[in-house]
Amino acid sequence: MARLVVDLLLIAGLTFLAWKYLRLREMTAGGTLPDLACLAGVASLLDAAEGYAAPHATAVADLATTLGRRLGLPEPSLLSLRIAALTHDAGQVTLPRDLFRKAGPLTAEEWFLVRTHPLIGELALRQAMPALSEVPSLVRWHHERWDGAGYPDRLQAEEIPLGARILALADAVSALAQARPHRPARPAREVRSELLREAGLQFDPVVVQAWIALQGGADA
Repeated sequence: MARLVVDLLLIAGLTFLAWKYLRLREMTAGGTLPDLACLAGVASLLDAAEGYAAPHATAVADLATTLGRRLGLPEPSLLSLRIAALTHDAGQVTLPRDLFRKAGPLTAEEWFLVRTHPLIGELALRQAMPALSEVPSLVRWHHERWDGAGYPDRLQAEEIPLGARILALADAVSALAQARPHRPARPAREVRSELLREAGLQFDPVVVQAWIALQGGADA
């Protein structure tokens, strides 16, 4: 019964998401910015579908905006970054829900499906937000890596826009710090160690150092 209730709530939420998609298209086509509070509400539904126990997209948006401001992004880019952070996993709405609750490792076929979500999200957002061209690009590239081993386009280093590099780190920090169906939350010291280890590999070293500075400590 509990599973049925969750499924019904998710269906209701996705119906609402479809309605908001149409409203966003109408508003942004006329030059009106989307309602950030409404986007955050929709994002919380996607978080629940992915198995997050606490708001993920909002945490990503808060951290990404703080890092972006620290790294000198202008206000219009900060707004685009916040919207992209709230909608970065929108493409996952088309994927099987159980995929994100699986306890064991994903198969090659499942990984292929997962890696389509930035492209699906980009396409949906280009339709929903035609006046905000930067947002879909940030969503497309939020899984690119500094070393060029990311997806979908295998961009590397500064080929990746700064906003997408910031979004990649903020997404990872929030995901590591929260419990998921397949693993417990990571302690803060482990999150820090992971980011330092991946600086210059998965993440832009400058963005990592900006995050370390926000934590009140220098690179040890």
